[in-house]
Amino acid sequence: MIFKTTPYRVYVYDTDVAGVVHHSNYLRYFEAGRIEFLRDLGFPYIDFQHDGIGFVPVNIDIHYHYPLREDDEYVVTVELIELKKASFIVKQTVQCNQKLNVSATIQLACVKEPEFKPQRLPDALLTQLR
Repeated sequence: MIFKTTPYRVYVYDTDVAGVVHHSNYLRYFEAGRIEFLRDLGFPYIDFQHDGIGFVPVNIDIHYHYPLREDDEYVVTVELIELKKASFIVKQTVQCNQKLNVSATIQLACVKEPEFKPQRLPDALLTQLR
């Protein structure tokens, strides 16, 4: 199953002097997509935060295909590709007009915050992701 966000828009503050989205902003876009993915599953990320649980990226493999520009409308996709007891891997994309702009494979570890000690994914989330 591939989750797709509602459309977002690129604003001037996301762009660099060349008028394109700065490469670092795509990491924020991916994070927003994952937060919406979890919300869609019935698990708002803020609830995990209140319980001292975080999902931190431990590996990101990102590919830039085509730049977004100011005022472009885009969506973020999230697809679960691997699930373990204390981590999971997602494939994510940013797309504009059904054109692939950026793709990434991101491994996220479940940690107890603020110590950032690895821990098992919550059982309810594991069940839902399966």
